[in-house]
Amino acid sequence: MIEIDGRQLDLAALAAAATAATQVRLAPSALERIAESQRSAQATAKARPVYGRSTGVGANRSVTLNRGVEGADVHGLNLLRSHAVDAGRALNRETVRAMLIIRLSQLAAGSSGISPAVAQALAGLINADALPEVREFGGIGTADLPALSGTALTLLGERPTMDGQNVTAPLEGWATEDALPFISSNALTIAQAVVAHQKLTTLLENLTAIAALSFAAMSGNREAFSPHVAQAADTASVANMANVLYDLLDGHHSPARIQDPYCLRTLPQVLGAMLEELEALQALLERLVVAGHENPLVFGSAQDGSNGVAHHGLFQMTTLGRRVDALHLAVGAACATLLRRIDLLCDPSYTGLNPFLAADNAGQSGVMMLEYVAAASAGRIRASAQPTSLQTVVLSLGAEEDASFGSVGTSQLSATVDAFSTIVGIEFLCAVRALRLQGRTSAEFRSERLRTAFDAGLGLPASVQDRDLRGDVQAAARMVLSPGFGYPM
Repeated sequence: MIEIDGRQLDLAALAAAATAATQVRLAPSALERIAESQRSAQATAKARPVYGRSTGVGANRSVTLNRGVEGADVHGLNLLRSHAVDAGRALNRETVRAMLIIRLSQLAAGSSGISPAVAQALAGLINADALPEVREFGGIGTADLPALSGTALTLLGERPTMDGQNVTAPLEGWATEDALPFISSNALTIAQAVVAHQKLTTLLENLTAIAALSFAAMSGNREAFSPHVAQAADTASVANMANVLYDLLDGHHSPARIQDPYCLRTLPQVLGAMLEELEALQALLERLVVAGHENPLVFGSAQDGSNGVAHHGLFQMTTLGRRVDALHLAVGAACATLLRRIDLLCDPSYTGLNPFLAADNAGQSGVMMLEYVAAASAGRIRASAQPTSLQTVVLSLGAEEDASFGSVGTSQLSATVDAFSTIVGIEFLCAVRALRLQGRTSAEFRSERLRTAFDAGLGLPASVQDRDLRGDVQAAARMVLSPGFGYPM
């Protein structure tokens, strides 16, 4: 059970809840905050025009709503139905569940003016694991209108879930005052960023240990990470990585070279850059998952007369787009040294083994083709690392003249996770194979973290005869996505 209070939401807990179909519960304080926000919005709407409540949206913002014949309230349903269109491939359960939990958390922040009944219905949808089908194309980083409108139609029973079923207790209607407040959010974009961030955090933790195993297999020079180097580093993240690597390689035997290739010597900079961007993105995401960025933003209390709304542009995910671009660039840059370490692990002059870590020197190919697979994966990452935050567009009869395209960046980051886990997994395979062939054991590593990494790698197939390595790559890619390699610590 994860309690949603609208004040804080741990990213790791969120990611775990999205994967394991954990139940959610709205805190009593959150329900009261939502109800107070609704009262504030209703009181304000009696005194002034409010976007989406008394007016249309987008280019229709100057149109005063007509509630219809005999007070019928149809605009909200029309808005949801017209905005629910999306296209492309269907997104996975993990991403959609994360989106729903984030949206519930944002509503719990109490800035939307929505009915508590809608928030409770959303919680029920999550707990029933009756997830809407959400497709990839629709958002442009200015609110995930199609994804959340489609969610509303699933709650209403007008659309089936991703499993092709209907919700067991559909809502009977949707008031206009609850329509825009429900869909005015970037919950899907943020969800994609959170899921990718958590996986990349695990990948970086495991990659640090894997790079140290490669370093040991190639008899690197540990002085590149010495305390004197860390003290001179240009950022705290680089210094931190130098210290981590120095400790991991404690007891490492005599180096083979006075100065190593860049792929070993510059590990603090390469890994430190990823760490720095992950930390910056985490700080932003921790704010966004509890941020009431609905437009208009509802504030104050109807009881004391402080109620009001503010029409704004905080829904434009400009900062998230930049943060995701920066992380993407750091990951893309890391690919160069990753590929080079894989290359050098195949080189007898660095390992003392047969070319390509083969069983013999009589023409076997060993892990030769793994270099190609890793290079293809790196190509995908680099192609996706073009800054999406530089894109823009003019839409809705000119009413919306810019967009962050943060949603495109987070979608690309999700795809990058898969490609990067393949490359990291391949280095893991090569490093462990090299150490095995050298007759090394985990006992020689003083660092428990490095022993754990090596022992986990020993769970991979030991045969070095030429054979189909697809299964090995798949197994290694899964392992590097698991905290501590999925190995008991």
